[in-house]
Amino acid sequence: MIRLYGKVPYSVVLVHGGPGAVGALKGFAKELNERTGVGVVEAIQSEYSIAELIEELYHQIKDNCVEKVVLIGHSWGAWLVALFAERYPELVNCIILVGCAPLEDKYVAEIGSRRFANLTEEQARLFQRLINNQMTDEDMEKIPAMFEKSDNYYLEDKELHRADKTDSEMHNVIWSEAAKLRTDGKLLEVFKRIHSKIYLIQGAYDPHPVKGVTIPLQENNVPCETYILEKCGHSPFMEKYAKDEFYNILTEIIT
Repeated sequence: MIRLYGKVPYSVVLVHGGPGAVGALKGFAKELNERTGVGVVEAIQSEYSIAELIEELYHQIKDNCVEKVVLIGHSWGAWLVALFAERYPELVNCIILVGCAPLEDKYVAEIGSRRFANLTEEQARLFQRLINNQMTDEDMEKIPAMFEKSDNYYLEDKELHRADKTDSEMHNVIWSEAAKLRTDGKLLEVFKRIHSKIYLIQGAYDPHPVKGVTIPLQENNVPCETYILEKCGHSPFMEKYAKDEFYNILTEIIT
């Protein structure tokens, strides 16, 4: 499933996070099209393995785009666009990682400590179930409110960016597979084989430490142009004080 914004040619493709935050980038896609005038594809994930998600994204791009695309991945979606760019380089102009999770396990503990400091006791228990991949559908409904508190600086227009639905099975299955790729070092190997240009846009208050992406890439001689947004958390397109800078950066890259 996809949603289209603007007119052909569609040259930018947005890939949501979660995994399982289905339709969470509709507000982002709409505003990006309005600000840049570029046709945007909002790619919505429906499969339950990484290999199938890569193939689903392949068909979403081939069926709607006539040229190489700019791939923008948010959160888990940042990893997915990297995996796609390694598999199908002929379809990718560049990839933009937004709110990307660390690429090595040694940086993961810092995420939890940053988040736990901002959560209530009940939310902390919910976050622990998320870490353990023991989420229920009821839990998934509570996740957006938890992340709003733990992951952001100053949000606005939150309702505009709500996911259409949250899929706990997709989250548990896909994230287990993705985390193993990181632990085994295979995720970094993927980045080393990417030929298209890589951009990273990260909020200074994102619980995902930017060094968890930049240092592994530097140590493996993978070029990456990095932008750090002040007064910004995990989702720049929702942040009051960083949103304009975020869209200005994207506009410069895309156009």
